[in-house]
Amino acid sequence: MSGVHTLTIDQEIEETMPHGRESLKQVADFELFPLTKKAGASFPDRITIGRTVNNDVVIADTSVSRFHAYVRRDGNQWVVADAGSKNGSWLEAQSLAPRKERVLRSPAALRIGDVDLTFYVAADLFDALGGT
Repeated sequence: MSGVHTLTIDQEIEETMPHGRESLKQVADFELFPLTKKAGASFPDRITIGRTVNNDVVIADTSVSRFHAYVRRDGNQWVVADAGSKNGSWLEAQSLAPRKERVLRSPAALRIGDVDLTFYVAADLFDALGGT
């Protein structure tokens, strides 16, 4: 996605930034995709990610399949899976096997097709935005 930057928090930043984190407030151009279920959408137990408008999270990029991946709550944790996409998905630079769920810990680097994303639970996002 041209013009959109994804913030990832890596070891180098933790060692050089005050309080161990870079604030998202310092990043001028980022998009936030809330993990919410659209009313009447398919797969009521999961939040779908894809290129078409019938997904819960829509990423308008040609490298993203129509139905590319999904996330869902599994007890007290989140999981992610590739839905059998054409261009693949990665979690922390490791390829996701189609339809095989992996635990998603916050913050986590995700790649959906050619689009880099960072997954945050609410408390971690609040901290990254400079909350106290």
